[in-house]
Amino acid sequence: MSDSKVMIKAPMKKVKARFPDYEDMEFERRGDWTLAEDYSGTQLFGWGTSDWVELAGQDELIYACYDENMNAEFIHVKDGICLRVYTQYDGEVETDEGEDPDTSIKGWSDVADYIDEYMG
Repeated sequence: MSDSKVMIKAPMKKVKARFPDYEDMEFERRGDWTLAEDYSGTQLFGWGTSDWVELAGQDELIYACYDENMNAEFIHVKDGICLRVYTQYDGEVETDEGEDPDTSIKGWSDVADYIDEYMG
């Protein structure tokens, strides 16, 4: 099982238009944000940082994903700039601490906790 979610600070209609060919996606309004959940766990996993920056455009975007094999991804984009990247695949960690002082993602469990606290 994997948990894969992306929040974009934009109206739901605008966010849905960015995922025209994606099945198994559900959308929900959360204040100023739209939460998109990938129930397949495969449609969003493994994207490059530049893909997330492009998807965000000028909107703020937070993406988080983890699975039971301890793979995890976390991306935070704001104003066209990637503030934070964390990836963990098969025990190998790559991270860019970035400029996001409010997000302390340092491991797989931090990604899971972030999803539970802010995206659950």
